[in-house]
Amino acid sequence: MDVAALAKLGGVKKYGIDELFFNAGDPGHEMYIILRGRVGVYLNSIDGFPIMVATLGPGDFFGEMSLLEGMPRSATIGAIEDTIVLIINENNFEQVIAQQPGLAYRIMKGISGRLRQQNDEIKQLKQGAAVQTRTTSPTAAASPAPAGAEKASPPPVLDATLFPPGHKSYQLDAAATDDVLLFDRDVECPVCEQKFKVKNVRSSKLRLDKVDNDLRQRFVDFEPLYYMVWNCPNCFYSNFNFEFKQVLEANKKLIIEKSKTLKGKFNLQFSSPRKIDEVFLTYYLMLQTFQVGKQDPSNAAKVWLRLSWLYNDVNDEEMYRFSSQKALDLFKDSFFNARRDTSVEQDQRMSLLLGELSLRVGEKVEALKFYRGAIARKGGNATINRQAEDRIRELKATMQEPEEESEESEESK
Repeated sequence: MDVAALAKLGGVKKYGIDELFFNAGDPGHEMYIILRGRVGVYLNSIDGFPIMVATLGPGDFFGEMSLLEGMPRSATIGAIEDTIVLIINENNFEQVIAQQPGLAYRIMKGISGRLRQQNDEIKQLKQGAAVQTRTTSPTAAASPAPAGAEKASPPPVLDATLFPPGHKSYQLDAAATDDVLLFDRDVECPVCEQKFKVKNVRSSKLRLDKVDNDLRQRFVDFEPLYYMVWNCPNCFYSNFNFEFKQVLEANKKLIIEKSKTLKGKFNLQFSSPRKIDEVFLTYYLMLQTFQVGKQDPSNAAKVWLRLSWLYNDVNDEEMYRFSSQKALDLFKDSFFNARRDTSVEQDQRMSLLLGELSLRVGEKVEALKFYRGAIARKGGNATINRQAEDRIRELKATMQEPEEESEESEESK
């Protein structure tokens, strides 16, 4: 492949570390060939955790499917080190192929490999379905029914139409050192098309410490939850940063109409360091977005899961349990009732999470069922299998303790 000749037909561009090429769901009209550096390929799992599924280096290419089909991007691509790419768009694609037929062969070979991988995943999905058969679950409650909430000093005002009963004002700030891991980014709202600035996390500098049983990722000296939500200050459309562009066209007018009831009530100018009350506001505004139009219940479930983590951080046991129950109900609704194509590993992750949430709200028997469902006999993730088996042993031990204590007390009589 003659890179010098290609450079005359397509543009060469440099992307800095942590800079995104595009998000999943973005429209695509160009493909990229990596000349120098490396990029990460990220997919969002059913439980809402962006997972790096591959890395690409010099000579690799990406974006060709969107260029050829005109479909939205299927994954998020970000630079994991300083990267230089050659950009080929739909205007010069035919000319590039005519002059570099070898590139066409490489693209066809790449597409063939991806189709083969998809066929393997479909085969694994069918195998997993034979082992783990879903049953119908009652439809869960979609969202909280907000009522009066405790009044607190701004910012933000605890508006009774936004926050649920029991939510309070909390005294907790982000670490003063967070700025080292953040940079400003200009974002365009996909609903009202207004531009605004957000704080973006330098993910390449994060150091993972551990992963909790409920899949929460803990990082050394940094909490990404504080910056995970982007809120448009104009129309109040709110979503996770990794799904910000993914909004149904039919919902856009409804979101703008909804914004009329929110304008003037909330201040989206964040403190530095960011305050936990401001963080709670971002998540509850996202719930407002997910109450509009037709929505997958997993969208709100992912919000309630993260709210439960935040309430746990501020030691509010009542709201921790409340938000955990919300997350459990909505994840169950999505898992049992929503139509989706998921892999065996994705179903394992969801079963494991449902087990943790069930245990958290005191449903031990249900938790045991979900842990068992997280164990895949074929085509699953071995790490999840082991974690589920460990949780089953631990839970069984706690369920036997009351019986043993009762037997001992009878013998003492």
